[in-house]
Formats: sequence, C-alpha cells, structure tokens
Amino acid sequence: MLWYHLKLSVLRLLKNRAFSVTNILGLSIGIASFFVLFIHVQNERSYDRHIKDHQDIYRVASTPSHIDDTWARSLGFIKEASANFPEVEDATQFSHCQSGTIKIHEQSISQKDILSVDTNFMNLFGVESLVGNLADITKPNVAFISERFAEKHFKDRNPIGEYIDVEALQYSRDLGKYEIVGIIKNTPIKTHFNCEILLSQKGSLNVAYASLSERKTQWVYNYLKLKKGVAPSLVEEKLLNAFNNSSLRQTRGPKDYEFSLTKLSDIHLKSNFRFELKESNTKININLFTAVAVIILMVSLINFVSLITVNLFKRSKEFGLKTSVGAHKKHLLTQVLIEVILLCSLSIIIALILIEALTPYINNFYEIQFDIFYSEPIIYLTILTVLIFSGILSILFVRFFILKNNSTSDIIKGHTSLTGRRILQPLMIFQILIVIVLISSAILVNKQISYLLNKPLGFTKDNVVVLNIKDFSKDPNVFANELRKKSSIESIGFTMQHFGYPTQTLSLDGFGIEGTAEMSMANYDFLKTMNIQLVHNYINTSLDTIEGMVINKHLFKRLMEKHKTLEELNLFRSGIPLEADQRRVDIIGVAADFNYSSAHNQIGDYVFLIDESRNRGRFMHIRISPGNTRNAMTHIQEEWQKHYPNQKMDYFFMDDKIAQQYKSENILKRILMSFSVLGIIIGILGISALSYFTSEQRTKEIGIRKVNGAKTREIITMLNKGFAKWVAVAFVLACPIAWYAMHKWLENFAYKTELSWWIFALAGIIAMGISLLTVSIQSWRAATRNPVESLRYE
Repeated sequence: MLWYHLKLSVLRLLKNRAFSVTNILGLSIGIASFFVLFIHVQNERSYDRHIKDHQDIYRVASTPSHIDDTWARSLGFIKEASANFPEVEDATQFSHCQSGTIKIHEQSISQKDILSVDTNFMNLFGVESLVGNLADITKPNVAFISERFAEKHFKDRNPIGEYIDVEALQYSRDLGKYEIVGIIKNTPIKTHFNCEILLSQKGSLNVAYASLSERKTQWVYNYLKLKKGVAPSLVEEKLLNAFNNSSLRQTRGPKDYEFSLTKLSDIHLKSNFRFELKESNTKININLFTAVAVIILMVSLINFVSLITVNLFKRSKEFGLKTSVGAHKKHLLTQVLIEVILLCSLSIIIALILIEALTPYINNFYEIQFDIFYSEPIIYLTILTVLIFSGILSILFVRFFILKNNSTSDIIKGHTSLTGRRILQPLMIFQILIVIVLISSAILVNKQISYLLNKPLGFTKDNVVVLNIKDFSKDPNVFANELRKKSSIESIGFTMQHFGYPTQTLSLDGFGIEGTAEMSMANYDFLKTMNIQLVHNYINTSLDTIEGMVINKHLFKRLMEKHKTLEELNLFRSGIPLEADQRRVDIIGVAADFNYSSAHNQIGDYVFLIDESRNRGRFMHIRISPGNTRNAMTHIQEEWQKHYPNQKMDYFFMDDKIAQQYKSENILKRILMSFSVLGIIIGILGISALSYFTSEQRTKEIGIRKVNGAKTREIITMLNKGFAKWVAVAFVLACPIAWYAMHKWLENFAYKTELSWWIFALAGIIAMGISLLTVSIQSWRAATRNPVESLRYE
C-alpha cells in the first residue's frame, strides 16, 4: 500500500509540474536562506568555547567612574592584586599590538597581532606548540611565531634560531632582536584574538611591565580564571577595594575606578569596548540575523502550506469521490502526507545542494566565515521541523476542514463547511506583514549606514592617503618637502596616531578636573591637512616651530565650567608643581569637536600634542587635490623609491579606513537587503497562489457579471479590493513590530538617523504594489476569460 501511495504521489507531482516546481522552489530558497543565516549565527555564538574551562575565564575592564566609554584594556595592578584573592585560580596579563613594524634580514615588515605574553597566557588559552617548549617564553627577548607566519616569511627554511628585529610596537620603539624559539599552531578562527608573534615580557619589555602596578596606564589586557562557582561580582568588589586601599589611587590620574568582568565566551558578541583584540559583532546584530533566519523559514513554510492548501481544495471533489467508493479517511490522509513529505524532501535536498554550491560566494559577498557542518544537530533538527510542520498542518487541514462534518455529496458538489479563503487570509496577511517588516528594516539600515558614512566627522576624510613611515634614520620632512612641490598634492601633515588608531591618555588632574583625555601627537600641518577647524586660535604662525596643546571643544567647555576663563586656567596650572617626567605645555588652540573613532562612541575629551619632532611623521597624511588621485599616487611612489628604496610602501586611504569601522553594519545591510528580496520572491509565490485560488472560486460570479455587461477593469478592481484590505491590515500590524526592532538596533549608536514615518509608508507602498501587481495578473486572466467558458466550468 505504501509503495502504491508513493507511485501515485510521484505521478501526481509530475502531472502537476507548475505546482510542484513553484512549491519546491519557494521552500528550497527558504530552507537554504535559513541554513545560511542560522548556521552563521551558531558559528558566531561558538567563539572561544573550544578553550578549556571557558565558562570560568573572564576579562577585566577598569574604567574611570565618570567615563562611559569602556576600554578592553585595563590597569596594570590587576594581575598582582588578584594573586592574593583565593577566588582566582589563574591570571594572565599581556599587551597586544594591532600593527607593528619588524625587520627580518634587513627587510622591514608591517606586522599585525604581536602580543607580549607570559606562561599563564599559554595555559589559560590552550596555546599549542608545534616546535619548541612554551615554557621558554619566560626567557628574555625570545619569540614564538605562528605556523602561518613561518610559512609566509621563512618558507622552507627552519626559523628556529633566527632573529626578529622589533622596530616598533605602537608606542615602543627599537626593542631590539628577539630570537625565535618555537612555532605555535595558528589561532582558531572562532576566537576573539589572533596570535602571529608572541614576545617574551622579559628583556626589552621588562621595565615597562615592572612599572605597571605603580601607574594608571591601560595598555595591557587582564584575564582571570575563577574557581568553580565564584561569582564575578565578588571579584569585582575585591578589585575595587584593593585599588581604593592602595597607594596607586593617589598617584597621577583618576581617583575613582569601576571594575567589571566579562565572560570569555561573551566577548565576541556582547562586548563592544574600545581596543577590542578583534573586531566583534554586537549582540543586537546577531539577534537580528536570528530573527531574519526564522522569519524567512516561517514565510517559506507558510507559503508552502498555502500552496498545498490551494491544491487540496481543488482536489476536494476527488476526496469525495474516493470516499463514495469506499476509500477510508486514513488512506486519504496517508496519500496527502506522502505527497507533502516527498515535496519537502526534494526541497531540502535542493537547498543543501544550493548551499554547497554558493558557499564561496556567500563568504565573499557577506564577508563572513560560513561553513556548513553536517555534524551539527541544528541541521537535522531543522529538516525534522520542516517535515513535521508541513505534514501535520496538511493532515489537520484535510482531516478537519475537508473531510469532517461534510457529507460525501457536499464534498463532491464543493459545499464544504469552510472556504479556503478563510484559512488562507490569515496566512497571507502574515506573509505580507513579514515582507513589510523586512523592507522597512532594510531601508532603515541602509539609511543609518549612509548617515554614518556621510555624517560630518569634524574633519575631511576624502582624498587623504596615509603612509606608514618606519625608517626614522632619515628625516621624513625631506621626503614630505619633495612631495609638496607636486601640484597634485595640497598639503601634508604628520601624526603618531591616525584616526581610529589606539590613542594615549593624558591625566586631567593638572587642569583641575577629573578623568583622562585621549591624546595624539601631531604637527600643526596635520590639523590643516585634515581640515580640523580651530574655534579658538592662539597660535603664532610666524614661529619656525609650533609647539603646544590643541584641545577639542568638549574638553574646553569642561575647563571653562571649572575655571571660567583661559587666564584663570593658566594661573591654576602654573601653581601646580611638576613631577620629574613632566613639562608644562601651553594651550595654543581649541578645535571643533570631531569623531576620532566612530559614531558608535560619543565625543569625549581630546588633546593634540603639537610639535615638529621627527617621530611625529610615523603616519604621514597627504591630501590630494580632487580628481588627481592617480597622478598623485604615481608621484608619491616615485619619491618613495628615491627615499626608501629597500622598503615597500605601506599606505591606505582615510575614507576606506573610516568605512572599515562599520563592517558589521555593512554586513547587516547586505543581509537584510538580499534576504528581503528573497522574502519578497517567496511572498509573491504565496500571493500568486492565493489570488489564483480566489479567482477560481469566483469563476461563476465573474462569468455572470461579464454576461451582464461588467467591464474587465471593473472585475479586476473587484478582485483586487480584497487583497488591498489584507495589505492594509498587514501594514497596521507590521509598523509597531518594525519600529520596535529598529529602535533597539539604533540604540547601538551614539549618533543615529531618525526613525522616519516615510520608511514604513514606503515599505507599505512597495508591499501594496507587489501584491496588487501579482494579483492583477491573475485577476486579468480570470476577467478576460470567455463568460460562456466560465459558466460551463461551473
């Protein structure tokens, strides 16, 4: 009997090819979309979970109490203090250089992810050695390199015993030679930091680490492993007490700090602090990905069931005839179930084939690391969900809406107790609702990203190329002066930190207010090159060398609230004795506020330390005249070869660097745009099926109206009215849902666009247009049919 039903189902699907292809295509797209999004979400959620006892490892953040902008880095005393806490099982403290400069065999290389670590780092994060003993990291001036680094720079040579000359680690220069004593496995993809070079903390860095417990500097990362069952809040409280009771509190810098612990497995998704070790995704984006994945799957399943329902209503007479000749209801239900499972199975197989074929394009287009692992239970759980959901709904529909309480003669005549429209209308409203939510979300995300990229930053990012100067044995001004002679170059400025690069901090105790300001070191021409406007200018431009301090308007406002005038501020500063490592620098200007990092963060206190020293030229900013980029780059490369013939020119464009700060938002934009299109396509399939079914049910009515003189446009209008009402209902329901979701997402930004009413209106108009266009095609076919054929059909 089962074989009979299976053959019958196959024959029926082959006979009704249009129905089969439409249904399989819609469900395949939905399942494939769900797998892509949901598996990506699962991959993101699994970061750092491979590390042993990850649930007990926490990162410590220390933040001055008056500052809202938390750093992933923290105070240096934390490791030493935590050694006295019985609740702490292990602790590590390390530095991370996002981009440094090393030399191998006289070749200077710009290198990312250089860390200085201790043995606890190796143990805590499960670093695995391919060659060498990890315990050797305690020796002075030794280094471990990653397998990837060894293959790239040493190829077939054995790197053990070779030397790396560390020229610069952000603000530390000329650390000397480090002997390579081992090779470690490449950092797993699913972890929140990368390791390319691990340096010993002993030797050249020993003095810097030894002074950490005595200074309020935040250039290291602190991680603690707590004993089982210890609440992180208890350790936070102990760290606060240790700080308040130490002499460190009275040293230069903020007097009050707050300490917080973030679970290791939460860092990638739930932490969006400054100076994260690796670009992280905020939780709200991942939640949106999850929501979109589930929505696409639900729309696909509802569309599938809608098409099945339309088909079953058309077959109601068939069920009646089979019942009249003795077919048992159980056999009819079995037949329907087999057909549904067969359709679903084909859809799932096609979806998996699509994913395998499209995986490289998915990774490239969305800039994500997507892989489907068939060992993951979610794959089979989704397949089971699709089969169960579709099968149960179809069986329930036939059992309770076609066969129940209807006599055989009623079924044959089509006089069932419930019409298809009353079932399909709620499903169609839900589909249109989802389409409106997806469209409005996509419009808002696109609007927000455009707002961020085009928002006035307080400086001009366009037409600026930044060169990384590594060789300071030559005066960079000589190179710059040659470039200034080129007509395609407008201006050149020097700085030690480009926008977005980790800053240094300046204690504001000497200004009579609490806290610290972010500080970068530059020359005066840098301000002109980046078009940073001065709202107060006290600079004597006739001097050969301009030195002093330019503060931003935000800091100036705080200082004036305290001191009223600049004269009173200078009088206050002159009365404070200087320590041995300090010198007094005058305020020579006030700059208009600007966004140093990104619009995720609010503008805070900022200071430019201006002078003309050679090391300011680490990042040379060159403003190119509009339309001359190609000529300017040719001139720059020619001059570079003359002055630095043995070095590769390392450069980037400032607008590209700014755009990289919004990578996660751009990924979200692409996902919402593309999957909104998929949702619309699936919705069109459902709307088309329902409009066809509706027009079929009203065939006799249409024929009578045409015989009585009704025009085609009048019949099309009549059929479209019902669908317009459904879109209106869906629009009313969709607006608050979309508004809430997007309002929550916008909370991630310090600066955000408006949640305008026209976004929802436009989404509604698009949904209405799509619905009416789809329905009108079916309505036109029904309205142009010969009325004699329509009446004969009945």
